[in-house]
Amino acid sequence: MAHLHTKLPVCANCYYAFPEGGPDDYCPRCGQQNHDINIGFGHVVEETLEGIFHFDGKVFRTAGLLLFHPGELTKRFLAGHRVPYVPPIRLYIFISFVFFFVLSLRFGHEEKKQEKALTAQQQRQRDQGLRQLDSLQKAGFVPPGVAARVPPRATAKPASKNEPGVGFTIGKTHLGPDEIKRLPAEPTNAQLDSVLRSKGEKSSFWGRLSVRRFIYWRDTTRAEKIHQGLRALSIALFLLLPLAALLLKGVYFRQHRNYVAHLIFTVHLHCFLFLLFLAVLLLGYAPFLEEYSAWLLWLIPVYFVVALHGFYQQSWGKTIGKSLLLGLTYTFTLLFAVVSALAMGFILF
Repeated sequence: MAHLHTKLPVCANCYYAFPEGGPDDYCPRCGQQNHDINIGFGHVVEETLEGIFHFDGKVFRTAGLLLFHPGELTKRFLAGHRVPYVPPIRLYIFISFVFFFVLSLRFGHEEKKQEKALTAQQQRQRDQGLRQLDSLQKAGFVPPGVAARVPPRATAKPASKNEPGVGFTIGKTHLGPDEIKRLPAEPTNAQLDSVLRSKGEKSSFWGRLSVRRFIYWRDTTRAEKIHQGLRALSIALFLLLPLAALLLKGVYFRQHRNYVAHLIFTVHLHCFLFLLFLAVLLLGYAPFLEEYSAWLLWLIPVYFVVALHGFYQQSWGKTIGKSLLLGLTYTFTLLFAVVSALAMGFILF
């Protein structure tokens, strides 16, 4: 990444002397960029981001093609124009990281809003009860001093754990809330077998594992549940990439393209989806724009069709027909992947 900064005659790190008239952008001995240390704050931020994500001018060129020229980024990358653009996997990791980070913040924001609304509702009910109590006290039906025992403010109880009234089912047998409540946080195999046998279930590894995992989730806070759910979702979407590329290869098998070409197109498509959903999340923070943010989702089918047409170079009729087939198949595959990831997350995480 080139910058217009004062060059030093000697490397500030290893004291290598640059030959006069030779290349002096980077030190050939240690690799450090050669420029004066008196640089602006913006350059410090840029170098920091570059060190973490290789964040430089490539990002803006890549984002421009990705957002406004569907399919073109994949065409240029496969044509060998790779230096000016961010590599697909690195781009996917960066954008998905930002998306899931903002999504986790959004969940926390909504939870706080619900707690505030619940507190306000409880406060109104408390104030109404105090007014009724005061009227009864003035009428002589309630002894003096009762109202003073009421807490000064109502507070919402945070929904950090599962309520004790929740049961679950193993096979065809339902375990009630009282039975689950009696189990300790780390039950022994004998305790688990006793519960299973009392319900007519055979003692098995999967039966004990199911009860253990439910107890774990019973004692897990809401924030931890959200974190684990997002973790499972991110893994599912990443593992879905090769499956989606395989669908593309099957639909466009007559073009005899390499599988990697379909995979790169799939990665770029998912990067656009992450950016679009990220925009929807960010617009949700603006009250006057939140109701309109969902309209952005209509860009998904439009972008998908244009990207397919631009990359695979088929007629609009064939492209629209194949986009419907791919969209339907991808939706079922996505649902299966998400459900499977959540199920695996319940067992493993």
